Amino acid sequence: MKILVTGGAGRLGSTVVASLVQRGHRVTVFDLPQVNYSHVSHLSHVQISKGDITNLEQLKTACDGIDIALHLAAILPPYSERSPEKTLLVNATGTECLVKALELTSSAPLVLSSSVAVYGRTQEDKSPVTTDRPSMPTDHYSKSKIMAEEAVRGGGVRSTILRISGVYTAIPFEFPTPVQFRAKQRVEFVDRDDVVTALVAAVESEVAGNVLNIAGGTSWRMTGERFVAEVFDAFGVPGTVDYLSNDGYFDWYDTEASQKLLDYQLTPFSLFKEKLAKAFDAIS
Repeated sequence: MKILVTGGAGRLGSTVVASLVQRGHRVTVFDLPQVNYSHVSHLSHVQISKGDITNLEQLKTACDGIDIALHLAAILPPYSERSPEKTLLVNATGTECLVKALELTSSAPLVLSSSVAVYGRTQEDKSPVTTDRPSMPTDHYSKSKIMAEEAVRGGGVRSTILRISGVYTAIPFEFPTPVQFRAKQRVEFVDRDDVVTALVAAVESEVAGNVLNIAGGTSWRMTGERFVAEVFDAFGVPGTVDYLSNDGYFDWYDTEASQKLLDYQLTPFSLFKEKLAKAFDAIS
């Protein structure tokens, strides 16, 4: 297949592109002219298309002749909250432009990388959170993702929407201050490699018409304070963090349908913690 990946030069995007190429696909990477393309430019069967996600003509060129589009380009927290207008422009208007470009060129289906942020605050609800829960914006990022989903559903191309939980990579990291959840809050994150697997599977299987939660699975379901404690235990050092005073938008999620369709939950939390400990030992 010939696949367009917007935001394909980023950290997640470049990993997805590498996986798609390894699986025999041709990939067009669409990203801003000023970003670093070194992680994808050396790959065979990769075409670079530099442009702006809000520029319809540039998107039409990138979309011509493709079989499917994977839309990863977005402004993420915390940067999304520092520039509300830019966040809405890129995340919402950019998605509208991509849908229109697809309609005018290849009519290829679209896989949208969305977020569990669209659910808003859910801690008072019954868990796990299902995809039929109404959307509720709580910040600029969640508002922009809700608008992006609306643009996709209202467009004339077949689409799949993946609502992805917080993504963690098994490399040493520092928690932000404050962390984006309360100590007693339900949280269920997901390993980055499993997200890549889900995205690739969504592209290859073309599960059009579905809205799916992407999260780690039952072994990742815990409280915020336990997650933090487990991470510091993997590092083998004591540590504390500052928590939010109010609920963040993370929770436990119903992933039965997504796991059945995409078969991506390959990293239980125990394995993630083991990989994290080995990575920390390697630099200690």
